[in-house]
Amino acid sequence: MSLVIGILCLALAFLSAFAGCTLLALSQGRNWRLVSGAYLPDTARRLARFLGCSLSVVSLGICIFLDGGSFAALLWPLLLAAAALLLAMVIAYWPTALKPIVLALKAGKSI
Repeated sequence: MSLVIGILCLALAFLSAFAGCTLLALSQGRNWRLVSGAYLPDTARRLARFLGCSLSVVSLGICIFLDGGSFAALLWPLLLAAAALLLAMVIAYWPTALKPIVLALKAGKSI
């Protein structure tokens, strides 16, 4: 595998882990209120949890594809930790940056 494809796969795995962590964090009422200022509907909570878990598994799949199962067992938790740290900083210092995700979940609950 070429270096460029490896870097792109690693970036995609990180973005998938970050999106999954973001959705799992937004499935908690406190974080949802911090970002949107409103009550968290049950349908949006379930959708955020499902999509968050799914994106985390996608991240694991990309890690396994990229480096095989043995190294993915090390790489994936490190990616999740880095994504969670970045998300904690975003929620603490710039929660309005997550507003488009909240709006997408509100729109997706009617599907």
